[in-house]
Amino acid sequence: MTVVPMAPEIIWFNPSEPYVDDPTETLELMAKSSSNRGPLGIYYGFDEQDPSTGVWVIAWKNVAMHKSFMAHETYVDFALPVMEAMIGSGEMTQILLFHHHAFLKAISSPITQFVYIALRPHHNREYELEPLIQKLQSQLSLQSGCYSSSWGPSVEHDDMYVGLIGWRSRSDHDCAVKGEIAATVSHIRELGSVEVKFTRLQAHPTSMLQTNYSSVPIM
Repeated sequence: MTVVPMAPEIIWFNPSEPYVDDPTETLELMAKSSSNRGPLGIYYGFDEQDPSTGVWVIAWKNVAMHKSFMAHETYVDFALPVMEAMIGSGEMTQILLFHHHAFLKAISSPITQFVYIALRPHHNREYELEPLIQKLQSQLSLQSGCYSSSWGPSVEHDDMYVGLIGWRSRSDHDCAVKGEIAATVSHIRELGSVEVKFTRLQAHPTSMLQTNYSSVPIM
């Protein structure tokens, strides 16, 4: 049986003033217009290092359902509030994930770290990068304060791999990167450029994917 990956869409954007004042109206419209159309949850927050930047994580059930919704006449009711909440176009990345529970724990943690790896030319994702990602995941599972990590390829960019890592705190992350995982991260950086962002995500109340991070054991 073929397992169909879920396809979270991550959008970083410059938010409008009304959205900053009260994101709930936009989120209500997004949730209502996309009900039963594919998203399992909508998560929102702001960049910890640049609070003027907002972020959405829309957890689409799969790519096919997302594309089907985009082609439907009701998609405009979803797209309009999204565009009104943004100044400019934003930066969108959709990724493929097979491990739903790991993703859920990562985005439900007190701090979610986003890692974008863009391979340089002449490097191979399957043979060079993915073994390092698997090693990093194994190492992260042993780090104090790391709840989960979830990794997958970008839908739009063949040379990009994206990770979401759930932490108890930034200090836990800072301690971890000085320890065992430092060498693995260094090897990954030899293959491509790495961009890192942090945020505190909240789930819209209608999200079907929800958990309480306090119930997740610290590894």
